[in-house]
Amino acid sequence: MMRFYLMRVLKDYLGHLILIGLPVALIYLMVSVNTEAGNPDREAAALYIGIVYIIMFQAFGAAYAFEGLEHDFFKPFKARLLAAPVKPYRFVLANIVFSIVIGYAQSLVLLAYVMLVFNASVPGLGFVMLILLLGVIVAQLFGSVAVLLLKKAAKAQALMTLYVIGGMLLAGVFFPLPESDMTIFLSKYSSPVAWTHYAAYGVIEGISSQVFVGVSLLMSVAVLALITVVLLSKRVMA
Repeated sequence: MMRFYLMRVLKDYLGHLILIGLPVALIYLMVSVNTEAGNPDREAAALYIGIVYIIMFQAFGAAYAFEGLEHDFFKPFKARLLAAPVKPYRFVLANIVFSIVIGYAQSLVLLAYVMLVFNASVPGLGFVMLILLLGVIVAQLFGSVAVLLLKKAAKAQALMTLYVIGGMLLAGVFFPLPESDMTIFLSKYSSPVAWTHYAAYGVIEGISSQVFVGVSLLMSVAVLALITVVLLSKRVMA
């Protein structure tokens, strides 16, 4: 069973191309624009832009989970799974686990690209990698909840797109919002997208309280999302 799910994820060549190739191109373009605009610290700018696009495409990468779950539980293939001598919830977990693995691998490839091509150093690299892993876990669980509720991958994709764009805008990572108590609060706490960014930069800037808050929020929502997935999957299998 595990080999089947691993190979299914690995064979999504178009998905890999989009979720690695597109952010690579966007990071390069935005760093070039930033450099042309006269920013003297190219490495710091590249790291900031890279982290933003890594987090954004982690959420888009939830497509691995919800497309797999749609195929398994909302199409004729469901009858074959339910006839298998394996508890159905294991198929759900296998989908999510391998989606997390491939999504995290893509995040690490993008991080390595930023470090090698732009010579960007990442303080606390190991901790940043762990926070990015939490970001992937939350994104894949959110995608799983979306498809189990909506029962269509296309609808789940639309919802995740709104979530990503809204989260990025509220966090003020694309462009700075007018500074106020409200926008400062939103930049830190508005969504899991903001929490991942907040925690990662807490590590990079050496602010332990920022790391603690971001990681605590991510872990809490991951547990809640996992519980929701389990409950929804039981309903789907009934």
